[in-house]
Amino acid sequence: MTDEERTDAEEDLEEELAWAVYAQVYAVGYTYLLACALKRGDADLGVDPCAWENTMGAAEWAMMEHVAGRIQGPRTITVEDVERMRRLHTVGSAALAGGKRPPELYNLSIQCMESLFGSDWERAAQEALRGLGDPGR
Repeated sequence: MTDEERTDAEEDLEEELAWAVYAQVYAVGYTYLLACALKRGDADLGVDPCAWENTMGAAEWAMMEHVAGRIQGPRTITVEDVERMRRLHTVGSAALAGGKRPPELYNLSIQCMESLFGSDWERAAQEALRGLGDPGR
């Protein structure tokens, strides 16, 4: 591998890692919006279903990158954390489409945010909301 190819590969990896971080930040933001709406009992859960699908898929990928040891975050991500996030993705998608809101959805949301950011999940969620351009929710 030439120095130029090595530099390109390093830049690609840096971009991929940055993208993974953003995916997780957006995921905690959307999950927080969902959890707050659930807690208030809002009819509108406040998250665009397409944004949810794209973000949750990306967050699951990023979490698997943690599990594989290719990236690191504020805490260690386990396979169980990824499975919990997949469950949130599935039941959240159904709720956003107007379907059933299982009682576990709120607690599952909190657990998933904790799996991404540990006890600091609420601060991370607030910062994500500012990045999403919706600090008032």
